[in-house]
Amino acid sequence: MPQKPGLTRDLAAERAARKAASQQARLVPQGLPTVHPNQLMPSPENGRKQLLKVDELAETLRSDGMNTAMTVIPPDVYVTIYPQHKEAVEARVAEGALFVVHHGHRRLAAALKAELTEVPILVRRDVPSLRIAAIQENLQRMGLNPIEEAAEFQGALDEKDDDGKQLSQRELAKRVGCSQTYVSHRVALLRLAPALQQAVVDHWLKEQQLLDTDDGAADGSHPRLMLPVRDAATVYARLRPDLQEAFIRGELSEDQAHTVSKAPAAEQSIPIPESGGDATSQTGAPGQASLPVPRASGSGRTAPSRQPAVRPANSGTGAVKTAAAPGSNGTTVPASSTTTVTPVEDPRGVIVVRDVEQLALAIIDLLDTQEIEDLKAHLSS
Repeated sequence: MPQKPGLTRDLAAERAARKAASQQARLVPQGLPTVHPNQLMPSPENGRKQLLKVDELAETLRSDGMNTAMTVIPPDVYVTIYPQHKEAVEARVAEGALFVVHHGHRRLAAALKAELTEVPILVRRDVPSLRIAAIQENLQRMGLNPIEEAAEFQGALDEKDDDGKQLSQRELAKRVGCSQTYVSHRVALLRLAPALQQAVVDHWLKEQQLLDTDDGAADGSHPRLMLPVRDAATVYARLRPDLQEAFIRGELSEDQAHTVSKAPAAEQSIPIPESGGDATSQTGAPGQASLPVPRASGSGRTAPSRQPAVRPANSGTGAVKTAAAPGSNGTTVPASSTTTVTPVEDPRGVIVVRDVEQLALAIIDLLDTQEIEDLKAHLSS
């Protein structure tokens, strides 16, 4: 019986090959010349000696491809400008190199790590000064400010794929090549009042050396408010909008804002001075915000909502003994107003748990990288 045509074909392998080719085409911008990463050599004159976050960028390239072409130079043009590297360039050309990378050394390292088979390139033949051009490219690369990044991150988190699913912060961080903390801090900035968002932008501009002075506002009426991203995201973004406005007006101090932000939104309030005229909060600690009052008040600083463990002072070390007051049934009841207690406080503060996401963000803020990894290992054991 004659065999039907096509029965000897491996249709599954053919489908996989077509899918891989389609995926590779999607990873490379159309209309640009492409080469294999092995056909590119790094410039010996590259000023960036240490390439950072190559692994993260490689992960991004695997999923989304290279969206920005690398600028490359033909070897003969490169050797004309830098004859001292003629021997090294000719050696790489003998191994199959077609171009020398001008801009994109980190992208080249990531493409090799991601095992891409094609990368887009822009070929330059007229380069007056490679070194000056590289400096210009790095200095003129103006990134988004933190608020603009926050809006882009939130937009990406709100998008849905073909299946109607949305990315989590962790998935988005992996896609763009940064940490989840970086994403969560940026997104938190969107909860700030406009004036505080501008304070974050001004601080960023100052760090970029794009702001001439921080001595005062444009009209010289008052000092310019500046907030680093971490403080803005972990403190001021957790305040209610009315308390953010109070901070802007100067009715809430920086120390008070740090304390108030640890309490749930429903329990946050501006500290009220006591009748004695001192700027003392309702908890009795100078300059602290009004928080839930513990049952046994002492002279020490109080914690919001969940009190730290306390232990009675040892009378053998000079502590004042508790005075006894008669109760209604004839028993004696210690008078709490004269009790000396020593608060045992966590130096990192108190975590107020409202939901799982808030707990995770609070833990990230309080722990360093190694402690977070130890916690993950403990939870998975």
